[in-house]
Amino acid sequence: MEMTMSELNDQGVRIALRGRLDTPGVGAIETTFAAAAARKNALVDLSEVSFLASMGIRMLITAARGLKSSGHKLVLFGAPALVREVLENAGLAQIMPIVPDESSALQFLAK
Repeated sequence: MEMTMSELNDQGVRIALRGRLDTPGVGAIETTFAAAAARKNALVDLSEVSFLASMGIRMLITAARGLKSSGHKLVLFGAPALVREVLENAGLAQIMPIVPDESSALQFLAK
């Protein structure tokens, strides 16, 4: 699992994930991900995530709840069809927004 970050000016941080969000993948990035998604709005690019397991779901939920408690948002975007299906079946859309692309994610932050 690989993770890259970029600042979105005063809007937050963009976090791009690449690889498998399974137990080893989450283990490789969880601490860095949590730190990046802890202080301001976070847009998470899932376009290069090939697999999402329960550990990855837990990591996303933990980050979203932490941000919500501090008045910020975590928005997921770009999930491939199989990953999006897992997100929807797990009910994550009730916890955090899941949108098709980065421009939609940025629009969501502007609300």
